[in-house]
Amino acid sequence: MVERSVGQMSLADGLVRTPRNSILDEVGAVVDWAPLRSLLGKRGGDGAGNSSYPAEVLLRCLLVGIWHNLSDPALEAAIADRLSFRRFVGLSLHDRTPDHTTLWRFRQELAKDGLIEKIFEEINRQFEAKRLILKQGTLVDASLIPARAKPPRKASAETEETAPPKRSADPGAKWGRKGRKSVFGYKIHTGVDVGHTIIRRIHMTDASVTDTEPADQLFCGDEKAVYGDQAYYTHPRHARLKEAGIKDRLMHRPNKHHALAPRQKQRNKLIAKVRAAVERPYAVLKEQYGLRRMRFFNYERNQVQVVLACCAYNLRRVAGVLSASREKCVCA
Repeated sequence: MVERSVGQMSLADGLVRTPRNSILDEVGAVVDWAPLRSLLGKRGGDGAGNSSYPAEVLLRCLLVGIWHNLSDPALEAAIADRLSFRRFVGLSLHDRTPDHTTLWRFRQELAKDGLIEKIFEEINRQFEAKRLILKQGTLVDASLIPARAKPPRKASAETEETAPPKRSADPGAKWGRKGRKSVFGYKIHTGVDVGHTIIRRIHMTDASVTDTEPADQLFCGDEKAVYGDQAYYTHPRHARLKEAGIKDRLMHRPNKHHALAPRQKQRNKLIAKVRAAVERPYAVLKEQYGLRRMRFFNYERNQVQVVLACCAYNLRRVAGVLSASREKCVCA
C-alpha cells in the first residue's frame, strides 16, 4: 500500500478565488509542519493495495473537526464542501476526501507508542523556541468530564442473587466527586502557562483519582512559580518546590485543628486572582470543542481526543496571540 500524492493544484484550483486570511490560514502558519511529518512518518509502503492518505493530511482533518466540533461523518462532508477546509488540510479540488472510517482508523494509530503525546510535545517545543511560553508560572487544575456511556447499574432486589450488576459500556470510567458534584467518567489534569494560557502538561485519569495525586506530573521544572487551589497543597510538595527553586503559590487550606490566619486568607485571595486564568482552556474545551462529555467508550480513544483537543487549543490560542500582537504593532 503506497501513500497517495495529494495537494497538486489543477486548472480548476487556479480558477477558484478564495480569501487567504481565514483563521485556518493563520493557525496553519504558527508551526513548522515538517517536524510533525517526521514524527508521524509514512502510512504507506511498497507493495500492492489501495493508496493511503498522508498522516499530516489526516492530522489536519482531525484538528479541523475539533475546532468546529464535528463528528467524523460530518467532518467528511464539511471537507468535501468547504474550500477553506480543503486548503488547510492540503487537498486540491480533484483529490478524494478521506472518509469517516479512514479518520477513525487514523485516530487509533495516534494512540500507538504515545504518538499523540509526541505531537503535543513537538508543538509546544516550537512555541517555547519562539518564546511564546513565558515560564513565569504554571497554573494547575483538574476538571471532571462525564463518560459517554451510562454508569453501571446495580441489580434490583428481586434479581440481586441471580443476576450480577450490569456493567458500563466504558470500562475505563469511574465515579468521582469534586465538591458536591459526583460524575461517572474521567478527569483532565492540566498545567497551563500563566502568560498566554498555553497548555504545557496534560494528564487524563478516571474520575476517582484525586486532583493532588498526579499534580507533580503537571509541573515543568522551568517555571518560576506554581499556582493551584487548596486541593494541591501538601507539606512534602511545598518542600519539593522549594528545593527546585520554584515559588509555592498553592493556596493554603485549614484543618480541624487550625483555621487560616488573616494573612493566609489574604494570600489565598491574591493567588485565586492569578489562577483563575486556568479556567480559560477548560471553557474552550467544553463549550467549543465538545468535551462537555467524552466522545468514545474507552480510555485510549478518549485520551487521544483530549490530547488532540489540547493541541487544537494551543494552536488556536497562539494564532490569536500573534494576531493581536500584529494589530498592536500596526496601531502603534
